[in-house]
Amino acid sequence: MLFNSLEYFLFLGGVFLYRWYLHPFLFSNFSKNRELLHGILLVASYFFYMSWDYRFGALILISTVIDYFLALAIDSETDERFRLRYLQISLILNLGVILGFFKYYNFLTNNVNSLFLLWSDVKPLPELHIILPVGISFFTFQSMSYTIDVYRREISVEKSFLKFALFVSFFPQLVAGPIVTAKTFLPQLYRDTNFSEIPFRKAIRYFFLGYVKKVIISDNISPIVDLIFDSPSNYGTGASWLGAVLFILQIYCDFSGYSDMAYASGLILGFELPENFRLPLIGRNFTDFWRRWHISLSTWLRDYLYFALGGSRVSYFRHKFNLFLTMLLAGLWHGANWNFVIWGGLQGIVLASESAYHRWNKDGNKNISLPQYLLQVTLTLGLFVFLGTLFRSQDMDKALTLIQNMLIYSEKGLRPYMLKIGLTVIATVMVSNIAGYYIFEKNKSIQVSPVLEFGFYTVSVLLISLLTNDNTAPFIYFQF
Repeated sequence: MLFNSLEYFLFLGGVFLYRWYLHPFLFSNFSKNRELLHGILLVASYFFYMSWDYRFGALILISTVIDYFLALAIDSETDERFRLRYLQISLILNLGVILGFFKYYNFLTNNVNSLFLLWSDVKPLPELHIILPVGISFFTFQSMSYTIDVYRREISVEKSFLKFALFVSFFPQLVAGPIVTAKTFLPQLYRDTNFSEIPFRKAIRYFFLGYVKKVIISDNISPIVDLIFDSPSNYGTGASWLGAVLFILQIYCDFSGYSDMAYASGLILGFELPENFRLPLIGRNFTDFWRRWHISLSTWLRDYLYFALGGSRVSYFRHKFNLFLTMLLAGLWHGANWNFVIWGGLQGIVLASESAYHRWNKDGNKNISLPQYLLQVTLTLGLFVFLGTLFRSQDMDKALTLIQNMLIYSEKGLRPYMLKIGLTVIATVMVSNIAGYYIFEKNKSIQVSPVLEFGFYTVSVLLISLLTNDNTAPFIYFQF
């Protein structure tokens, strides 16, 4: 059930009508009004998740039960040794069993078997045909963060299984984030939100923007990206660079578009989800970029991994290693593939190098001129695009072929329609980010009348109906 599908519009509309009209009408005087509403939202969330595969429901239920009871055990235990042991059980079950089996078993199997084949014909581990559950990395991290917070005594344990289960499975952000923490979501379940408090204009704006990013931009450049990355040997330098740039714009519009629609979906139901993108394409260095790109993952890794390793409160070289290891594991989180591992490791090397440079040149980023700022943005985006070839390529051979094409000049494969579509998209996205910078970061708000805004939406809907790609692609981050 994709966000940009008719099925989702009908589903969300049904949940919305129940939430604000049918439920208050039927149960306004019922003492358990709030709990019943949460139960209906939980059923809707499981229905949404099981629409991909009914078996997925059992997996998320198991994950929920594990962390619910282990968190209760941690909270009731006074002996720190046992509290730590319960936390370790949670980490082992979530990372080693649930996430480890479904996402990383075959990756481990293939590598172990390859090592054995170097000196024998024996494959000690069997390969299994495992269906990767949609969004498993997201809800596993989300559930696990709750147990860690309870262990750290940063939040109170949630006694209601119903509320905790809804926190883990809330459908707008279930399959591709943003990753929500218990400390920000659970308090919303105890707050009564009135219909008049819902910012519908804001919600419509976010959903519409996300829909345009996904359907108009991401889906329409997807065929070009697929052609170039699937057969890199057929293309030269210009086409390879164009494909690499378009892939970053594709994944940005696809993922941030999903996040915008998730935010809007939560908003009209009375919940506010965290921000996941903040104009990342104008980041002036990798540190700034990762503060703007996939913010919920960056924040999760910072709070639950980087700080646990010691953060910056350690020796100089240990600090750089912490940065490197955090991003290496971020790459592995994205996928069970050496491409992702190398991509994450290179991201970590760049971040560690930047940290070392900023320590040496503390005043280097203060009061810079506009040309200097634009140069920093260009270099940052260029390097991110270059490293993105590893992220998108199906294997290392194709990644290396594409990188070779980008570095060694050759002319082939670049078609006029690719340039026409590609340059139009690049200009549109960059102008939008620059406009967003002046509106949101420089606080130069632009007031638009509701009539003009909704008139714009009406015209845009007509254009969307003409420009929509018939072959709608699933959201890229569903695979993670």
